[in-house]
Amino acid sequence: MNLKKIATTTFAALICITTFSCKNKGKNGDSTAAAASYGTNFGPGDAAAYNRYGSGSNISLPNRQAGASFNNSSKGDFPPVYFPFDSFEVSPSEQAKIQEIASYARSQGKELIVAGFTDDVGTEEYNRGLGDRRALAVRTALMNRGVIGNKIQTVSFGEEMPADRSNPSSGRNRRVEFGIVR
Repeated sequence: MNLKKIATTTFAALICITTFSCKNKGKNGDSTAAAASYGTNFGPGDAAAYNRYGSGSNISLPNRQAGASFNNSSKGDFPPVYFPFDSFEVSPSEQAKIQEIASYARSQGKELIVAGFTDDVGTEEYNRGLGDRRALAVRTALMNRGVIGNKIQTVSFGEEMPADRSNPSSGRNRRVEFGIVR
């Protein structure tokens, strides 16, 4: 009888933990389900597309330079690259920015930190991943323009550090910014 109570209590606790452990945001009247299902760029079974940029990626990243961080780098030398809602594809309208940064990086040989950011729609976990995929997409675009991969570090801040604090869902927050390692 005692074992049955323990098993029942454990099962109930497990249900509670799994139900309430994810932080879904239902802002501005949005339902929790809408925030939880905050989209993807992939169709059913398109795991290969995620693996190009996400967890398990085959894109080799450089070792982190000791002491190098986005907050301690020179920022503001280049305009941000902006992204559409729930996307990590670099749009044609942003390609000129990528080319300018690539030209600088090739000529100066400086190490870049590419930082991905998102708006506040969706969970913190999803946004951190989306920011990572945005940074990796820009890294790939820079490498495709001749920048050496070990000169580019990536980081994701997700929804932290919004560019438009007055409107956390603003498109100005869906961006990649650049830092030059000093």
